[in-house]
Amino acid sequence: MADLCRLSGLDLGRMIASRKIKPSEVMQAVLNRIDRTNPQINAYCTVDRARAMAEARKADERIVRGEAAGPLFGVPVSIKDLIATRGLRTTFGSLHFEKNVPEADAVLVERLRSAGCPIIGKTNTSEFGCKFATDNLVFGATLNPWNLKLSPGGSSGGATAQVAAGMGPLAVGNDGGGSIRVPASCCGVYGLKPQFGRIPSWPRHDGWSSLIHEGPIARTVRDAAALLDILAGPDGRDRTSLSLSTANYLQACDGDIRGLKVAWSPDMGYEKVDRRVRGICEKAVKVFEESGCLVEEARPEIPCPDRIFQNILVSRMVVWLERELPENFREKLDPMLAVFIPLMNALSTRDIIGAIHDAEALRDKMDVFFATYDLLLTPVLPTPAYELGAAGPKKVAGQRVPPLLPFCFTIPFNLTGQPAASIPAGFTEDGLPVGLQIVGRKYDEQTVLRASARFEEASPWADRWPPL
Repeated sequence: MADLCRLSGLDLGRMIASRKIKPSEVMQAVLNRIDRTNPQINAYCTVDRARAMAEARKADERIVRGEAAGPLFGVPVSIKDLIATRGLRTTFGSLHFEKNVPEADAVLVERLRSAGCPIIGKTNTSEFGCKFATDNLVFGATLNPWNLKLSPGGSSGGATAQVAAGMGPLAVGNDGGGSIRVPASCCGVYGLKPQFGRIPSWPRHDGWSSLIHEGPIARTVRDAAALLDILAGPDGRDRTSLSLSTANYLQACDGDIRGLKVAWSPDMGYEKVDRRVRGICEKAVKVFEESGCLVEEARPEIPCPDRIFQNILVSRMVVWLERELPENFREKLDPMLAVFIPLMNALSTRDIIGAIHDAEALRDKMDVFFATYDLLLTPVLPTPAYELGAAGPKKVAGQRVPPLLPFCFTIPFNLTGQPAASIPAGFTEDGLPVGLQIVGRKYDEQTVLRASARFEEASPWADRWPPL
């Protein structure tokens, strides 16, 4: 039998449905792989071994009774440690929540359990997801499986490293400024940030609640689409969740992309890009041209969004920290997160309200841009994976990057809320993956998925594995 840990989620689902394998056999293979591989990269911070096997055996029984339903039934999933799991420690990467065991599942976890997807455990993150690295004072650092001296990105770096290393076919992360797309780019997997509100976010992430998107991470586009089919849909506990859609996201992967109007921007007009990244992304853009898309170089006329994003996030996060944590909370805080406090003290009310207005103006400009184009292509990051312990590259194209400010091309689309994905575009000469960002119109995950699937067919990546 093929190595179960190298099969896609949908392939596993088909084998389970045809009774060639049992969910418990898949889970045992995943747990064995975790035992061998996780000590090298620290992607999982908590493995729920006993309950994972119990849920898998329950799925075995449901298949015998003829109760299995859905293409991912019995296929295991990991959950980022920022997302609540009933009875399973959820630390948010923080010493303040080191012993926290939620009494309720997040909405998306409820849906996974109902769909018969056993939960493997929790993947590592940065504290409260507040940096583009995956390390914290509770569990330490996650390493990039392609090069153990480099970062997997963040803050869903545990999830993307887990999928890249074959410790489970599917993962759920979240993205408040690039936290799915950045590590997906660094780790060479597919990560989708759906439309804001497509997947309900409850319990709320109060520091992030105007920015965060829950989303799937997988080795293949169709796996991510099938996972989105399970996770999407309204829930009254999240007032921002979208009304029920008739879309079938897995089916949306079918069909050609001929005639789509596609904009390509190598730098969004506000950031330099490493020549290796630009070269790989330019080759990827040609695949869209060869697929019949009408591609032209263009970019939205928006300013660098760093101050808008920073002022919104810092003000929300610091107020939440001060309300929820003990008076001396700063003593146990990640040093980078602690920097938010003096930044907040330097902000005026006008600065904060101005950032909210500027974000609305940015959304208006993006609406005008996407009235002309179906998709926008950009690099995810201006560099490949950066050094371990850093929250981003120190230099881009030979120039120093200012500390604390965003350095990626993902942030505008958390401010606008529209769907965007990171797709593996290629590899550098020294074997590091590079991600291409595919941005769609508001509410149009279907076109993003269809374009992603056509690119994957033309330039597949799933059979390339890190040298662990």
